[in-house]
Amino acid sequence: MSSGTSKPLFQGAENISRPLFYYMKDISEIEVHLPNNTAREMCSYLFQSGVLLKVQVGASIKNLLCEQLSLDKTYVDKRISTIFLNSQPVDDINKAIIKNNDTLALSSAMPGLVGATLRRNSHLAPLRDTITFKEYRNNDDIQAYGLIHLKLFNLILQEVGPFLLKRGVMMDFDHLIDLFDNKMSEEITGVLDIYFNGKKTGINEVRRSLKSNVEQKFVLLKLKIS
Repeated sequence: MSSGTSKPLFQGAENISRPLFYYMKDISEIEVHLPNNTAREMCSYLFQSGVLLKVQVGASIKNLLCEQLSLDKTYVDKRISTIFLNSQPVDDINKAIIKNNDTLALSSAMPGLVGATLRRNSHLAPLRDTITFKEYRNNDDIQAYGLIHLKLFNLILQEVGPFLLKRGVMMDFDHLIDLFDNKMSEEITGVLDIYFNGKKTGINEVRRSLKSNVEQKFVLLKLKIS
């Protein structure tokens, strides 16, 4: 998927393959191989619904995006213009702190008056004062690893989503089963190759394995785009 921008997404090529988190013990891994034109549909469902990332909590949103996810600082400042933390629009990403179980949503500029009002540091920000995020802190106090929910929309979904999926994201079993059972179109299921814990298999076998493993709550999902 082309980013549609000449600016680099990541701070260094070496960071693209760096894991987003230390893998959990005994977590199963599913790697889906898809052609570029059908990967968009899968990315759209995953990131609009939200995926799980294991990150260092107690850090600022800026630290999370630039240091932990390795997104380019200029890209974050210029492209990710609208950010919600737990459904509240954020203006200062240097002081907004991520906590365990938080939900972070990222978007490029949205159209219209509502879009302009929700943008970071908008001159229309006073219009949304009652819903604006205000629990700011001055310094990062990075703590242990925790889980956050990450959602991506519009251009950010298209540009960042595939790179994050290449490195791996976590999903809970219920959402993953729903993805395979209900959300993936015949166009996707007809062209994908799927690997379960490194072994090539079929989608029906993966469904059965997921449904029979009642003890495991999460799975690592990776996407390889051909």
